[in-house]
Amino acid sequence: MDFQETIYTQFAQSFEAQQQAFENLPPHIEHAAHVIFNSIAAGNKVICCGNSTGSYLSQYFNTLLIDRMDRERPGLPSISLSSEGTAILAISHNDSYHDVFSKQITALGNAGDVLFVVANRGNTSPIIQAIQAAHERKLHVVALTSPEAKNVSSLTSQDDTEIKINLLGAARVHECQTLVIHTLVELIERQLFGYED
Repeated sequence: MDFQETIYTQFAQSFEAQQQAFENLPPHIEHAAHVIFNSIAAGNKVICCGNSTGSYLSQYFNTLLIDRMDRERPGLPSISLSSEGTAILAISHNDSYHDVFSKQITALGNAGDVLFVVANRGNTSPIIQAIQAAHERKLHVVALTSPEAKNVSSLTSQDDTEIKINLLGAARVHECQTLVIHTLVELIERQLFGYED
């Protein structure tokens, strides 16, 4: 087994996937950054959740908003529903696992907030319920998705923003989603704090 060849292949595939994603994603990323900026500037907050590895990525986005990426700055108002372990267990036990995010959104979400969801799997009932609850509460929805999350794509409305990573292979999708998250944070910070290169 040639490890060096495997390493080269992994890096080459990653570069190629990011180049392919770059051809289609910039307008969607820019629009999402404006939506999130406008919400925060108006005194609202971002509510993050995800399924499968999307749970980790949504928590990572939440962490970058609350803390920072590269520059020192004030924290931004954001909540991660995926990290509320006690609430998730209680809602799953007392109601249904499908409601683990929607019940929190109904309790915490206000009109003008942004629901940021990361959906990478086809079995996304909690995410679907979350988006429906967000629509009922008049939240903006920014959905970071993959080709497997077709039911999430079909649920997003014209007022929502979907950033769909149209790639095959979980590793490539997650790498591009991480890059999208970094880019969103950079664009939001530039709008809020006037950063330049």
